[in-house]
Amino acid sequence: MMEAFLYLDLTAAVAYRKALPEQVQQQLPALAVLDIDATSGELVLHYALRLLRESEKAVVYIKADAAVTGFGAMLPLLEELFQSQGNRMILLEGEHPRLLRMLQARPQVRFAQTDEENALGEVRLFLYKKA
Repeated sequence: MMEAFLYLDLTAAVAYRKALPEQVQQQLPALAVLDIDATSGELVLHYALRLLRESEKAVVYIKADAAVTGFGAMLPLLEELFQSQGNRMILLEGEHPRLLRMLQARPQVRFAQTDEENALGEVRLFLYKKA
């Protein structure tokens, strides 16, 4: 049973080391962890899409800000997320009105607004709660 954590950075700032993916990898080593941003190449985005499709459960943390209006190469990944079957959870940090409207318009998509301080608890809750 494969479970995954994808960190999508849709902000204008570029950082090569991000604390949350590192924390998730340290505290939940069984998870496949992938960090993606606007500078990620086509191969990384293809791998992310495949990981999302093949995972039994996945949490996708999206860090966004209103300054970035387009989704660029990440659009296929977002479209896949919008086809959620209940085995995915989207955690949204930041203000991105367009993305928030897109999520709210899809009742089948599980999402919550959060921040990095509370994200690890949300990941644990979704992945390890008793069904």
